[in-house]
Amino acid sequence: MSMNKVYVIGYGLTKFGELYNHGPSSLAAQALTEAIANSQIDKNQIQAAYFGSLVSSSNSQPSIGTACIRNCNLKIPITRIEAGNASGAAAFYQSYLGILSGVYDCTAVVGVEKLSDYVKSGIIERILGSTIDYQWEFEMGATLTSLYAILTKAHMKEFGTTLEQLSSVPVKNHKNGIHNPQAQFRREIPLENFLKAKRIADPIGRFDPATYCDGAAALILASSNYVKENSDILTQVPILGSSQASDSVALHHRDSLTTIASSVKAAKEAFSKAKLSPKDINFAEVHDSYPIGEILAIEDLGFFTKGEGGKATQEGLTELNAQISINPSGGLKSRGDPFGATGIAQIVEIIEQMKGITGKRQVSESNYGLTQNVLGTGVVSYVNIFGKDEVKK
Repeated sequence: MSMNKVYVIGYGLTKFGELYNHGPSSLAAQALTEAIANSQIDKNQIQAAYFGSLVSSSNSQPSIGTACIRNCNLKIPITRIEAGNASGAAAFYQSYLGILSGVYDCTAVVGVEKLSDYVKSGIIERILGSTIDYQWEFEMGATLTSLYAILTKAHMKEFGTTLEQLSSVPVKNHKNGIHNPQAQFRREIPLENFLKAKRIADPIGRFDPATYCDGAAALILASSNYVKENSDILTQVPILGSSQASDSVALHHRDSLTTIASSVKAAKEAFSKAKLSPKDINFAEVHDSYPIGEILAIEDLGFFTKGEGGKATQEGLTELNAQISINPSGGLKSRGDPFGATGIAQIVEIIEQMKGITGKRQVSESNYGLTQNVLGTGVVSYVNIFGKDEVKK
C-alpha cells in the first residue's frame, strides 16, 4: 500500500435543522463552496468528489451529486456512496482511499440529507429498514428504536446500567450543544425530563433518540505531496488512522448484545495505523443516536472498561475537559442527525477543535481526536483518528 499521507485541508458545514427553504443539492453546494473557500485552493485542482446520502438521494434527487457539482461550476467525476445512516463516513473513507492509493492528490467529500420533507410520509423508516435485517427484523415489525431498546436492556441486565446513567448521555450532549451555532437543538434538558418521559420502546423514552433533520457537511482532502507544494494552506490536519469493519446484520446472529464488534475491530485497526492507544485520545465524536450508542462506543473504543460506560458518564468523566471529552459538538442528539452529513460533521468538529475556534465548547487539550459512525445497530462501523501536530493557527 502507498505510504502517501492524507490531510484534511478544508471544511464546510451548514446549519442543521428543518431547512424548508433549501433543497438537498443547494445544501450540498453550500457546504462544498464553504469547504473550498476555507481551503484557499483553486477549486479546479479538485480531481474527484464523493457524496454520502441515504434518503435524499434515494427519493428526491438521485443525481444530487451531479447537481451539486454543477452548482459549484466543477467538472469532475463523482461517486455516490450509500451506507445507511453512516453514508457520510463511508464517503469520507472512499475519498481517503482514493488519495492513499495515489490515484488522486485532491478530492472533495460531501454528505447531505433533506429529511424534513419525509418525516410524516414514513419513507425514512422504510429506507432505514435496509440498515437492519430485512427478513428477520424489519418484516417482523422491528425498527431501529426497538432494536436499540434490546441492546439497552441487555446492557442494563448484564452490567446494572441504570436509566439515570443512560439519561446522563443526552443531558451532557445538550449541555455541549448550546454552544454550537450549527446545532439543531441549542438548549439544555434536565435529567428529570428524560426520566419522566413516555417510553416509546422500553426502556427508550421519547426524548432519547437523535432527531431526523436537514443539513450538509463537506471536506477537502489532499495528499502529502499536494500539501508540500501548497505550503500556505492554513488547515493541514493529518488523518493518522482510518478504518471500517462489519458484523452480522441481525442481532440474533451476534456473539454479544453488549458489544458492537464492528466498532471494536475498526478501532483496533485505526489505532494500529495511527500508532496510538485509546489513552492518547483527548476528545471524540461518537454515534449517540440513542443513549446506549454512546455508552457502547466509549467502551468498545477502549476509553472505559466494558460495563463501566454508564457509570463513567453519570460521574461526569465524559464531560467537556473531563477524563475524555465525548461529543463536544452536542453529538447527534443536540446537533441533529441528517444521516449522510453526520459522519462528515463529526470530522468538521474535530478540525475546528484542533484549530481552537469552537468558543465555549473548546476542548483544552486537542492533540488527538477520533470519530465513530455506525450503520444501523453496528452492522458497519467507521473509525477515524486525527492529529493536531501540523495544524496552523
